[in-house]
Amino acid sequence: MVWPAPPSRRWAPLSRLPSPPDQHGGVTVPTSPPTDPTTVTDMPPTRTGTDWPRLLLAPVAPAAWRAYLYVHLVSVLAIVDIAFLFAAGLASALMILTVIGIPLLALLVMSGRAWNRLYRALAQLVGAQIDAPPEFERPAGRLQVVTAALTDSVGWRSLGFLTLHAVLMTPIGFAVVVGVVASALLIVSPVVWLVTGEPFISLVEPVDSLAVYVVLSVAGVLALYLLGWVMIGISRVHVRVAAALLGPTGRERRVAQLENARAGVVDDAAARLQRVERDLHDGTQARLITVAMALARADEHLAEAGDTAQARMLVSDALANTKDTLAELRDLIRGIRPPALDLGLGPAIHTLAARNPIPVDVTVDLSVRPSIGVETMAYFCVAELLANVSKHSGAGAAAVRVAGDATELRIDVEDNGSGGVQVGNGSGLTGLAERLAMVDGRLEIDSPAGGPTVVTVVVPPGAGQ
Repeated sequence: MVWPAPPSRRWAPLSRLPSPPDQHGGVTVPTSPPTDPTTVTDMPPTRTGTDWPRLLLAPVAPAAWRAYLYVHLVSVLAIVDIAFLFAAGLASALMILTVIGIPLLALLVMSGRAWNRLYRALAQLVGAQIDAPPEFERPAGRLQVVTAALTDSVGWRSLGFLTLHAVLMTPIGFAVVVGVVASALLIVSPVVWLVTGEPFISLVEPVDSLAVYVVLSVAGVLALYLLGWVMIGISRVHVRVAAALLGPTGRERRVAQLENARAGVVDDAAARLQRVERDLHDGTQARLITVAMALARADEHLAEAGDTAQARMLVSDALANTKDTLAELRDLIRGIRPPALDLGLGPAIHTLAARNPIPVDVTVDLSVRPSIGVETMAYFCVAELLANVSKHSGAGAAAVRVAGDATELRIDVEDNGSGGVQVGNGSGLTGLAERLAMVDGRLEIDSPAGGPTVVTVVVPPGAGQ
């Protein structure tokens, strides 16, 4: 679960580049998907000494009132949960030896998914977004459906949450109601005493003094104020428990990420193959056809009239087309496996930096040479990041730092552009993040408004294998 907090750097800062003149623009990049089940926003700060006015007003802020509403709703639902679990459990237990007993139990497990959706929706009242668990995959055949329902881990986890919720939130909800009512009575106690003239609160003996009732009223206000913090705390703990039991497990989350990454990689591979096919068809093939036709015409001129001048001109044109074709083939080959990598990742990245339109400082520190797959992936990551820097960032200089050992390869690309990177879909970096996720790699972004921007790529040793 991620609570609001200032962003922290997860890498050692690179040497600061000189700031360019004021320019606008930025690289649109994706962020890595959160690994925690929930992301909660618009909640009071949890760290003291940072924002005192907001901290002191937190128990009466809108977020606290939403926490009040949330706690009361889930407390009422706790009573409903008890009735549901008792009735459904009793019916399943009584019918377990009959024909409908097993299907009824399967229906009970599947009902947990409905409760799952309800509590995940309620969590949005306090700004929490609990990720949905994997959908139920309905197999073919009634017997298979019943079997799948009985073994549905999401349904069982949801029923477990209902049980825990009912046991804990029923007394907590009762205590909260008592606390709110008692605080309200204390607050209005001076008015009640003045109107009725009769003491209705007893401490050691019945209270019959306006001054004491005023003190009790102030105590009621303070208690209601403190109850705001209690509501916030209860709602936070409840959301965390709900996220742990109602959201996807780490394994389910990992499977979903890999499926999404695999789909992205498949689409990216198809697009790359289509681009290679188009380049070969529209460029290389067309030029080779032109060369063949020119040579055929030259052969005709030599055979029929011995027109060597015309033949020489045709051969010269064919030679020029052949050189252009070879250049296109070299570019195509470079896009598949850059020849510069034959000398290692360091020289290859220096070559990329030399071709970049803005100055790029390169530092490479590798204790061991990465595998071919890791080198290739790292090369194209740097190429794509430098291309984005030169096209979109408005930077006047950039720096590439490469460090690696047997455990991982880390690449930091920094520019002194305008910063302010925002999440966007369809950018080249979106595909880059998906390809890295497919091999357990990471893409990390630090881009405050005004710059500088630092994009970090972490490639594991098994990438490309």
